[in-house]
Amino acid sequence: MNENRKHAVSPGLAAVLALVVSFASAGCEVRYDDFSSFISEPRPTVSLSDYRLAPPDQITISSKRVREVNNHTETIRPDGKITLPLIGSLYVAGLTCEEASAIIEEKARSFYEDADASLRVVRFRSKKIYVFGEVSGPGPYVYDGANTVLETLSRAQPTRLADPSRIHVLRPGQNGEVVQRMTIDLDRMVKEGDTDLNAVLEEGDIIYVPPNPLAATGLVLQQLLLPIQPAANVVRGPGDIEDDTSGTRYGRPD
Repeated sequence: MNENRKHAVSPGLAAVLALVVSFASAGCEVRYDDFSSFISEPRPTVSLSDYRLAPPDQITISSKRVREVNNHTETIRPDGKITLPLIGSLYVAGLTCEEASAIIEEKARSFYEDADASLRVVRFRSKKIYVFGEVSGPGPYVYDGANTVLETLSRAQPTRLADPSRIHVLRPGQNGEVVQRMTIDLDRMVKEGDTDLNAVLEEGDIIYVPPNPLAATGLVLQQLLLPIQPAANVVRGPGDIEDDTSGTRYGRPD
């Protein structure tokens, strides 16, 4: 059961992977300039969108007057609810921290006239951004509202096969289609200190790091040779002849 879950791909991640595959096949030399969709003035240091709670975010509640819930930590369940001492179950998925705090205060006033409550997220787990392509650490990254392009790439670590001058940042729409995209030059950011395009990312954003021209050519050749590899493995060349006297095989190792 656990093994199956380990290898299962969520529908959301599957949609992201399909989007990346279709985008990668569109061509290596494509550049996008929807810069205004990612960069605004004055430059924000965090996301302009409110963070909304969702499973499995972990939250903590502080209260000076309601001791039963003070310093209480909960993980939002798959049904979107948390269960608090004294108050019981509350549905908080889709709410901001301020909205959830107001509901807790309202419920607690049944027991304390001067009830107060403040809810905050201590572990951001529900929202993701994604990095794919020629990086050491591909896959989803936790979105916390302050992720930037440069910070995310420094964690993902582009490999020596990457083309740092043509990194694409994609922003999907509600239906999964790409609605905004820009191409950034990581070399220019790092070597010249030009961070004009170091955008604050939004939930669901995708960073795709394409291969450099030499690596791209190698990948194409690999795909072309893939159908004939099984047949080539069956046919043993002269270099694979085994020396019957010594038991040593020359040429390609097993």
